Amino acid sequence: MSLPLAVSLLSLLVSLFTLIAVGAVYSRLRTLEQTVLSPGTARLADESRTVIPALRPQDGQTAAVVLLMDSTCAVCHQAWTTLHASSWPDLRIVGLVAEAQMTEAFSGGHVLADAGQWRDLYEGYAPCLYAIDPSGAVIARRFVYGDTDLPELLTTLLAARSSHAL
Repeated sequence: MSLPLAVSLLSLLVSLFTLIAVGAVYSRLRTLEQTVLSPGTARLADESRTVIPALRPQDGQTAAVVLLMDSTCAVCHQAWTTLHASSWPDLRIVGLVAEAQMTEAFSGGHVLADAGQWRDLYEGYAPCLYAIDPSGAVIARRFVYGDTDLPELLTTLLAARSSHAL
């Protein structure tokens, strides 16, 4: 085999590998676009998520909102404070953290430490807001960013809650 032929075959192999890698990245980006940018969808189409009874609405409450948090996250602290600054009489607001020592970082409301439930709900970003119906089903989730208007977001969630079109 001559040197020019070997170089040509090697470049063809590298080009083929690059094409496969670009295709895989494109596929992952399309999946990300369909799930993350469309907040009404579940992570997987056949997945229905429910939460533990401690996170569900209690007697007299129409829904629960769970804020998935991390104690080292500044946006989590800001979102937790903002949620409790507004009044939502028929809504249960619960914070969820992975470890028991993280609960001490958040005051002003009920914060539950449950590593298993936190892991089940975590989608790679905290804070994340989950709307829970009385049966314990997750009917919506929204990522919360530093500039998110939480009262407006909760109003939107509550207005659309009955249709599950969150």
